[in-house]
Amino acid sequence: MIQEERKLLMDHHHSQTISDGSSSKYIITGMRNSIPKLIVTTILTVCSGGLLLLAMHWYPKINVILTKKKSNLGVATHVHIHSPETDLHGITRIKSSGGCRYFTYQHSKYIFECGEILLVNGLENLHYSDIHAMSGGVTDSVLEYKLERYGPNVIDVPVPSYIVLFFKEALQPFYIFQAFAVTLWMIEGYVQYATAILIISFGSIAITIFEQRKQKKKINKMAASSVEIEVLRNGENLVLPSCDLVPGDVMLIPRDGLLLCCDAVLVSGSAIVNECALTGESIPVSKASVPYISKFIYESGDVEKVSVSEDLVFNPERDKKYSLLSGTTVIQSKPTSGSHSVAIVMRTGFSTFKGSLIRAILCPKPTKFEFQADAQRFIMMLSFFAAFGFAYTFYISLKLGGSIAKTLRLGLDLITVVVPPALPAALTIGVVYAIQRLKTTKVFCIDPQRVNFCGNVQFICFDKTGTLTEDGLSILCVVPSASIFLAAIRKADLIKQDRLLHAMAACHEISKINGEYIGDPLDIEMFKFTGWSLEDCDELNPLASFVSAIVSSPIDDVENEDPAEIGIIRIFPFTSELQRMAVVTKSLQTEEMIVFCKGSPEMIHSLSRKETIPHNFYSELDSYTNEGYRVIAFGWKVLDSETSWHSIQTMRRSQFECNLNFCGFLIMENHLKEDTTSCISELYYSNTKVCMVTGDNIFTAISVSKKCGIVPIDNGLNDVIVVKKEGESVAFQLDSKEKSSVTLPVKYSQQDIVTAISGITDKPYVLAVTETAFNHVALFHPLVYELLLLKGKIFARMKPGKKQKLVEDLQKIGYTVSMCGDGANDCGALKAAHAGVSLSEAEASIAAPFTSANPSISCMIEILRQGRAALVTASVTFRFMAMYSLIQFITSLLHYSIGTNMTDSQFLYIDMFVISAIAATLGLSQPAAELAPTTPKAQLIDFKVFVLLSLHVLITFGFQFSVFTMVKTFPFYDASSAVIMGDLHTRKCLENTAVFVVSQFQYAIYGVVLCAGPPFRQPAYRNWILMLVFLVCVVMSVVFVFQPIPFLNNLMNLVSLQQLDVKVTFILLMALNFVLVYLVEELFNTNKVSRYLDGVKIFLNKAKPEFVILREGWENLHSDFNSKNFYK
Repeated sequence: MIQEERKLLMDHHHSQTISDGSSSKYIITGMRNSIPKLIVTTILTVCSGGLLLLAMHWYPKINVILTKKKSNLGVATHVHIHSPETDLHGITRIKSSGGCRYFTYQHSKYIFECGEILLVNGLENLHYSDIHAMSGGVTDSVLEYKLERYGPNVIDVPVPSYIVLFFKEALQPFYIFQAFAVTLWMIEGYVQYATAILIISFGSIAITIFEQRKQKKKINKMAASSVEIEVLRNGENLVLPSCDLVPGDVMLIPRDGLLLCCDAVLVSGSAIVNECALTGESIPVSKASVPYISKFIYESGDVEKVSVSEDLVFNPERDKKYSLLSGTTVIQSKPTSGSHSVAIVMRTGFSTFKGSLIRAILCPKPTKFEFQADAQRFIMMLSFFAAFGFAYTFYISLKLGGSIAKTLRLGLDLITVVVPPALPAALTIGVVYAIQRLKTTKVFCIDPQRVNFCGNVQFICFDKTGTLTEDGLSILCVVPSASIFLAAIRKADLIKQDRLLHAMAACHEISKINGEYIGDPLDIEMFKFTGWSLEDCDELNPLASFVSAIVSSPIDDVENEDPAEIGIIRIFPFTSELQRMAVVTKSLQTEEMIVFCKGSPEMIHSLSRKETIPHNFYSELDSYTNEGYRVIAFGWKVLDSETSWHSIQTMRRSQFECNLNFCGFLIMENHLKEDTTSCISELYYSNTKVCMVTGDNIFTAISVSKKCGIVPIDNGLNDVIVVKKEGESVAFQLDSKEKSSVTLPVKYSQQDIVTAISGITDKPYVLAVTETAFNHVALFHPLVYELLLLKGKIFARMKPGKKQKLVEDLQKIGYTVSMCGDGANDCGALKAAHAGVSLSEAEASIAAPFTSANPSISCMIEILRQGRAALVTASVTFRFMAMYSLIQFITSLLHYSIGTNMTDSQFLYIDMFVISAIAATLGLSQPAAELAPTTPKAQLIDFKVFVLLSLHVLITFGFQFSVFTMVKTFPFYDASSAVIMGDLHTRKCLENTAVFVVSQFQYAIYGVVLCAGPPFRQPAYRNWILMLVFLVCVVMSVVFVFQPIPFLNNLMNLVSLQQLDVKVTFILLMALNFVLVYLVEELFNTNKVSRYLDGVKIFLNKAKPEFVILREGWENLHSDFNSKNFYK
């Protein structure tokens, strides 16, 4: 068998493309060790002093090239994994166990089977009936196979030892470069400075590995869970540790619930589950058992088997109502019979939903951000300066008669000056401060890399219910229907239509635990409105084997009659995809079997008999949705008297939810949160584009959007155009009393779209769309979809998957996108966004990079403020560190020209006391109190910054060179010490003192000038610690000029400037240096110069974001787009 399998694999040559279970693809290439390559690589490693090993460690692709050769997958010993999406490379060994060949990558297991590489992902593609057929449990005959295939049921996140973490961190390029620099400085005799850097480096590594281990422990604690679970195996009930579970095991869930350690499907009974730990949703959810439906359908007695539709195959995404997820807690189970509910284990370990979230934390997809790429490019640019300095050092040293060895060391030393080893660490300071400040506002971040993204967010998608509006709903009224709409009723006891009242009392997923109602707030509010009571049926109730709960009318509602009682036989839970829920009930008085269904008005309309629907259905609906009310519709039907309880359990959902009798509307108010309008207004002012993505009715969404300001009703922006599917084409309908509309022709251009819209409105407008039209436009009308992404404000009736698609498509056209939701049905969109924010009471949820314990969108304002401040801090720190390295580079070259260098104490003072103090305190500036109308640039280096740095380098060189030559004109200058032949070494001389003093002023000058304040941070003078550091630096620089402390003069190796006029000249020159640097910086920040440089950048073909290009294309066609309202 194995030989046949290998032969099949060999037929696939060297490579296969596989999926990781999501949208990502990997190219898998078979590899084997190459003996000739290994010999050559060993020789090169020895010759390079081990540097080649480091390169292979940093870049796995180099390891593959130098040590491996391609091989047929059937006989390969290793696989090379390449992700085209992220361009990441990895290599892993192929293992064998029990005749099965497999490999693991990013905690996912892949096996070689039947000539294919398959992801081991639990039980998949099972029909509902297949799942029920597994109720007998796992037998010993298949247990060993399952254990080998799926492994133990653990989400193993090892916590590395400090030694392992130390070497992993110490082998990073940054620390290797520092080790090189420290070794060089030790050889050069800079013992004090080298020792200080070594201590700081070890301290930095210690802090880093402590935080890493702390984070690993936190993830390990989050991932680890082990409980005793009762299962059915070989026909016997056994109690096993959860780690021994395998897919296919039958799990028995007690009435008082348990912590789930696997993904399972309920096949008997129901359950109330708390999923807060995974989704951030604090409201417990109801779970029902998967229906038993035969694989095959027989039509009209025909014995031929008819193929089954896809809705009978279990789908974890669609069938969440039947799914129990690892990491969640069953609060209470309701067995259909006996003392336990029954569930079938579907996935274990990292294959579970919780495992996939943990895997996403451990192995995040690399996020492309221009910021990091710019930093790497600039370091490469500094390397050219280093190369020039290296060559100049060789020239000067050899000219002065220095030795080759000393010259080489000095040249290498200059490289450590030009490329500052502390640059990567300095760039993270702003992020660290931002995360700490966010914690004080109860916003928690589990992905620090996302903070800088927040500084450049251009588009925010908001969920509606629970995000913009309050979670709770209050009932306004009930509108009964008896083929025509009757008067609205505000009290339940006035409802004369029994079917509508019974539907409100029975059609829900509420449970009663410890005397409290648990379930969706909408359901609870509706049920309380009826005044009825609910009793869950336990094993003592004689009806428990037939109904799960009984609802009863109040006793005082009837005269001389028993209260009405309705037993709930079967529940079809609400799903966003179906936009409805249903219950099958039995009247305990009349024995009637009745189906009640509630959902979106459009959905209930489509499921109801035409003769029961009032002719003014949509006008009545619009009268409420246009006011922003939430509308729920109800329908019912009586089942045939011959329908048995058993047949009800096996019938398909669609057989119940059809041919309904429409019976009315429930109108509910959903109030905006207190600060929603003010927050949207602030976002609007900041030029951040916002939209609403909701599962609610489109006209309700439009009304709420107008109330909260997503669609501003002032400044002339007051028209909303609804995009609709019209056959194969697209129609635009004006949301107004006239409902003017226009349909596009089959073939059309951008100009035709503009002309069509201009025909129904001459005002500025925004677009609204439902999911049906959204799907149609996205698939078949790219031009309209392009316009929708640019001008869309309301996306209604959107299912979770489509929310995620919207976020991803906005990203594709260049927007930096944030998604803000309640963490329940928004998980996909929250994960996909650059900055997903979950509003949850939990301290931290793994549903999104950011979690706000304060369920208000005001957290978005705070996140954007901190993100912008962090991004500016990183930019400021980068420019300061760049100028520091270039200032010291110029200083060193001037010293080398006369055969000397700065002393150990001078280097130590500059790097330890000046640069470190300024870099550490630059990020202490608080963010601006309000969001500015612009966002900070995400680029560290653009044409403007490059020109500015170039000018600053010229200014720096000019002043240093001026004093370097000027000292030779002083009467007390000792000409005999001008140039010393031989090896370069430190010595006292006037040139050293002059250049050192000037450089101290220049560090402080650039620290002050580059410390950006408004509009993204508070003014620099409010950062009192930074101001104190600047003051100390300036005072010390003045002290170095006037030299009143002999001990300090000797320590810093300074020569006295002697004359007062010389000292004053130095002070005046530095004042002039400050003024010149400040004026240049201010000049380049003026609008005129900025626009000119932007024009040069465009001339140099600097790419624009795609959404800007698209917007400009539409601007040329429509005058409306010329207003700033287009962007918002």
